[in-house]
Amino acid sequence: MHPTNETLRRPPPGAPPFQGWGRDFSLALKIVLTFTVLCTAACNRKTSSNPQIVSAFRAAVIIPGSTADGGWNYSAKEGALLLEKELKLPQPVNFIENVEASKRKTLLRDYGRDGYNLVICHGYEFNQVVKEIAPEFPKTRFIVSGYDQPDPHFGSIVYQLGEAAYLCGAAAAKVTQTGHVGFIAAQPVPPVELCYRGFRNGFLKYRPDGQVREPVYIEGPRPWEDSSAAKVKTQALLRLTAPAAIDVLFQNADAASRGIFEAVQEHSGPVFVFGANRDQNDTNATTKILGSAVIHVDRAFLRAAREVQAGTYTPHVESETVKTGIIECVMNPKLSKLVGDKVAADCLSTIAEARQALIEGKADPYVR
Repeated sequence: MHPTNETLRRPPPGAPPFQGWGRDFSLALKIVLTFTVLCTAACNRKTSSNPQIVSAFRAAVIIPGSTADGGWNYSAKEGALLLEKELKLPQPVNFIENVEASKRKTLLRDYGRDGYNLVICHGYEFNQVVKEIAPEFPKTRFIVSGYDQPDPHFGSIVYQLGEAAYLCGAAAAKVTQTGHVGFIAAQPVPPVELCYRGFRNGFLKYRPDGQVREPVYIEGPRPWEDSSAAKVKTQALLRLTAPAAIDVLFQNADAASRGIFEAVQEHSGPVFVFGANRDQNDTNATTKILGSAVIHVDRAFLRAAREVQAGTYTPHVESETVKTGIIECVMNPKLSKLVGDKVAADCLSTIAEARQALIEGKADPYVR
């Protein structure tokens, strides 16, 4: 028989009025209080952990291609690793490669909704989608790495790789025997066009009677990754002998650079090539690399991330140059074996002279 409300209210027979009820109430009160304390403690644990999750600095780096390129895309991976190390992040940087154009909007919105503090999109091609998404998430700092136009909603980093290309051109002027050099790249996007102008101007500064051929671009749907197409284009370029054969080549093609290196390695005539974006001097695709036009992307990422973490970052265009230490021409340690001691020494002294001119503003790598 289930007790009625009246039974629950009535004291047991022979007991002083309400004494048994008092004991029951005390026990019930203890249970309720204990349950309340336990719930409060549990809630406090949950609440105390949430601020740590929310306040923990979270960063993401996304790239359009594969880190297998050993150049532009791989440099972003180095940047992500440096952020984890130097900022002592509680969780790894969310790093995603091969981000196709059709997936970029969704991915960036996910980062914004998840409350990421910093999202670095490594590539000029991200600028349009970031321009659309960034205003939706003002608490997330979006930065386009490799873009040069200001925007109030996101930041950008422009790498003046043309300055390093200028130094490569100066070196090429001392190496060339034919007086003719070439340039091949994936696409005629602004950063690549500036590289061409830098290489051309550096070469003609120190070899005014020389000739720089018009740039050659790789064709196809994936010009930055298609090493086969790059190899075919390079082979055709190296076969040209009128008015003279090309014997030094500057390239900027990310993963497709392997095809360029292979074509240079297999070419029957004397020809040298430059690496780009990252130090590619030790690539196994060719033994004919004179040096590399290098961007220290990791250092640029770290500087921006520290500002974001400190809460002092405001959207702006950060221009990285030889003077800032982010852009550099790194000559192959085996240069003397490639071109001889005298030519190697001439290259290095010329590069030093050209570098100082850039730092002092006495040389313009981009003049038309």
